[in-house]
Amino acid sequence: MTMRTIALLIAVAMAVPLLADKKPKADKSCLSVSVGSKQALSSKGNNNDEREFEGGGTTFSATKVLDIQFAIVFSPAVAAQFSNAHNVEFRVYTPSGNLYQSISIPITNDPKRAGERHRIPGYPDLVPVQVLQSINHGGGKGMFATVTLPVAGTPIVSNSLYGRWTADALVEDEIAPCAQPAAFVISQ
Repeated sequence: MTMRTIALLIAVAMAVPLLADKKPKADKSCLSVSVGSKQALSSKGNNNDEREFEGGGTTFSATKVLDIQFAIVFSPAVAAQFSNAHNVEFRVYTPSGNLYQSISIPITNDPKRAGERHRIPGYPDLVPVQVLQSINHGGGKGMFATVTLPVAGTPIVSNSLYGRWTADALVEDEIAPCAQPAAFVISQ
C-alpha cells in the first residue's frame, strides 16, 4: 500500500464515526402557505377557518378587506415535532418582487403553552406563542397557524401597490421556503 492509500483509509475511518453520530434532519416541510381574508369568506368549508383558506379566492379588493391572513399548514406528522416553541417567518412580496414585510411568529402543538411569550430575534418585545389548530386541507387533515397583513390604511393603498403578490414561509433555520409561495392579487 502506498502512503497516499493509507492516508485515505485513515481519513475515511475517522469520518465514519462523525457520519454515524449525525441525526437525520427533522422534516420541517409544510403542506402549503395559504392566503385568505375574514372579510372575503368562501361558502365552502366546515368552519370560518376552512372558508377563509380553502375557498380558493385569491383576489382581494383593497376597498373591501381590512387585512389579509396567511396560514402555514403542516401535516399532522410534521406538526407533532413542534412541542416546544418554533419560529416561522412569513415573507410577503410586492407585485414588483420586492420584500414588503417579514412577519415572524412562534408556533407549538402543545396547548399547555398557549399564552406563553417567546423571543423572536430582531423583535423588541416577546411574541405570543401560537398553538397549531386543526383544519381540513386539500382533502386531508392539517395543522395551521396564521399571521395578519393589514391592507386598509397602509402603503398598499396609499401607494397603489396593486397587482399579483406572493408570500412564502420559512421554518426556523431553514434557508428555503417550506412550500410553494402563495400567489394572490390585491386590486383597487
